[in-house]
Order: sequence, then C-alpha cells, then structure tokens
Amino acid sequence: MIRIYLLTGFLGAGKTTLLQSLLESFKDHKIGVVVNEFGEVNVDARLVKRDGIEMAELSNGSVFCACIKDKFVESLIEMSAMGLEYLFIEASGLADPSNMGQILDGIRHKTADRYEPAGTICVIDALNFIDLVDLLPALARQVEYASAVIVNKADLASGLQIAEVSDRIRGMNPGAPVYITSYCRTDVLEIIENLSNQAKESAETTNTYGSRPSAFVLKAAGQIPYAGLESFLRHIAPGSYRIKGFAETEIGNVEISSVMSDIHLNKWPSEIAGTEIVVISSIGIRMLSSIVAASNAHLEGRLSL
Repeated sequence: MIRIYLLTGFLGAGKTTLLQSLLESFKDHKIGVVVNEFGEVNVDARLVKRDGIEMAELSNGSVFCACIKDKFVESLIEMSAMGLEYLFIEASGLADPSNMGQILDGIRHKTADRYEPAGTICVIDALNFIDLVDLLPALARQVEYASAVIVNKADLASGLQIAEVSDRIRGMNPGAPVYITSYCRTDVLEIIENLSNQAKESAETTNTYGSRPSAFVLKAAGQIPYAGLESFLRHIAPGSYRIKGFAETEIGNVEISSVMSDIHLNKWPSEIAGTEIVVISSIGIRMLSSIVAASNAHLEGRLSL
C-alpha cells in the first residue's frame, strides 16, 4: 500500500517548509511528491526537488478543480505503479480538498487499490487566517477536512491572535489536534503518528473556473536592480494574496516570498533560468495596471508579462 498524506493551507502559510521537513524525515523510504501551484510557474517544486524522489508538478490551477483535475488523476495513476511507500501531495494555497475522497474512489480500478489515505495536515497562517477565512470558502474547507492543523508563524502573532485562531479552528473541526509553530518547526513524525484520518463525507469542491483569482507571471531579461525590485514589490503587495519567484539582481540571485504585505527577499545560492515572478491577485484584473505602473516607476518597465 501507498500511504497518501495531503498538505493544505493558504498561500504562504508554510506548506513547502513542512513538506521539506517531511521529505527529510522519510528520506530512507521510497517517496513520491505531487506539488500543485495555482500559478503558471511551479516555484515550490524548485524548492523541494531532490534526487531519488518521484515528482509530479501540476500548475495553473487547483488539482481539485476541473481545470487540471484530469492531470492530477493521470499523475496518481502513474505514480501508483512506481513502488512507492509514501506519497505527499502539496495542494495549492487556494485548494478546496473536499472532493479528494471522490477522486481516489474514482481511480481505484486503475491503481489496483494501492492508495491508502493516511490523513490531511492543514497549515494555517496565524496572522491572516481570521481576516481571510470568511472571504475564501476554500480556507474553511481546508480546516474542516484536516486531520491535524498547524498554526504557523506564531512568532509574528500575538498571544491573543493565536488564541483566537486556535478557538476558531477547534470550533470548525473539534476532532483535529492543533499544533502551534514558527517556521513549521515541530516533530513531524509525532504529527504523522497521531493523525486521525476519520473519513469525512466527500463534497463538491468550491474550486471552479469562476472562482479562480487572477494570476500573472512576470519576467525580465538580464539583471534588475535589487532596490528597484524591493520598491516594486512594496507597490503591488497590498493588492496581492501571494507573490513568489526568483530574480537576477546586481547582488546575486534572490528568492521572493510575499504573503499580502509581508515581503521577504532571500539570497538564492543556485543558478536560475532568469527572473520569473508569480503574482496572485486579490483585486482581480486591476492588478495588471498596478504591475505596469510599478514596473515603470521602479524598474524602468523591465518587468513585463
């Protein structure tokens, strides 16, 4: 049997960091990974890719939506024949996983019934969860269908915020244990061992073509100024859910990670194919004019769609 673990959580909550810890903890086993990005470019796959792991990269939508569900199903069928012991699925930050059971039931005859759903871990952003959960139905579904919930970024939140988030989660899913972390630093094996995968009845996912937020991929030829990049990100961040990617600058390659207005630029030691930045908008198509204005104002128009 192949034990399936699903990782959910809003954009930038810490799912990729959790996945990296899991891959390290299970490195002596035969592992498969599915990394799902909402945007056209799969940034997270670059962060977790390593030798000896079977990986599928699914971009440009949620694997639970009709937009790319067929590709997800194909990947699951292919990976069922690879002799895996564990399969970790990192869903996109806007994924509604409530139809996961339906998907697995629908392919049992094509996978020789090799998959054993072992549980879902939902990672919560302690800073932004309360503000967003009532606006985005997918976030509520992520919590409701979780076997365990990690309240991450505790170092950035107050004790009152953490208590409010924890109480809200327990009200939505009383049976799921709640773990409080920073940088997802926790005993992942303990979480895995204590997962209670009580099967919840599948429901129709809220992920549809119509509910997809606008996403943009920005590129630039050659190096761009680091200071200008910082100013550009500050300009557009208030209208975004998530910004991430890589950029070539005069001080070296950098990884970009922004959740709403919380912006981080980290030195990236590896080679990159060029500047490529994914922006997931919270203001719809209006983000397009904001991107153009910010690029002209801070980067001489060098970042373009």
